[in-house]
Amino acid sequence: MRLPPQEPHAGNASHTSIQRQRGLQGTARLAAVALTVWAVVDIVRTILMMGHYENRIEVITHGNVDVAPVWYAYMIVSQPFPTGFVTVAADRLWMLASLVAVAVVVIWQHYVRRTAQWLGDAVRWPPALTMWTWFVAVLGTVVLHLLSWRHRRATADGGAFHETWLDTRSVAYPLWSAATVLVVVTAALSVRVVRRTARAQDVFGPQT
Repeated sequence: MRLPPQEPHAGNASHTSIQRQRGLQGTARLAAVALTVWAVVDIVRTILMMGHYENRIEVITHGNVDVAPVWYAYMIVSQPFPTGFVTVAADRLWMLASLVAVAVVVIWQHYVRRTAQWLGDAVRWPPALTMWTWFVAVLGTVVLHLLSWRHRRATADGGAFHETWLDTRSVAYPLWSAATVLVVVTAALSVRVVRRTARAQDVFGPQT
């Protein structure tokens, strides 16, 4: 004779609830950390790029450094390494930080949707204005970094615009700075979206 299905034990349900809450809470915090690290790495990378540019000009003009702080920072960091190593390493570190940030945010979104399904509710995203602002910031960040990458390739040795009007501080620095500002804004908005979404499901900790 087949026995009727047993109801899940209350203790197991409570344990599952705690596990799901910890999973979402942990990935939300990890996403916030990864996004912050990404922004910091981008700032350092921009400083080193500018310092490398200043050093290139200093070698040619023997002392005509306009942005001394970034040049000093670049010289201090690059001193023990071969020429060009620091900027290449900064680019690769930035790519790694970007991939980690994207991966962690995707994992967090997976936990958000699973938690929403478990609660029998839709994902409680922040207000539409916040989400649209975040989307525009992400899109702008991608576009500016693609332009920055294309500019660096075009103005490098052997590039189509090497030693032309595009290969100047007045073009490079505003482009790189704008890209970095957008990274910081995007990271801050992303952390805000992560925290507000998690708090809406009452699993990220006390309300503030």
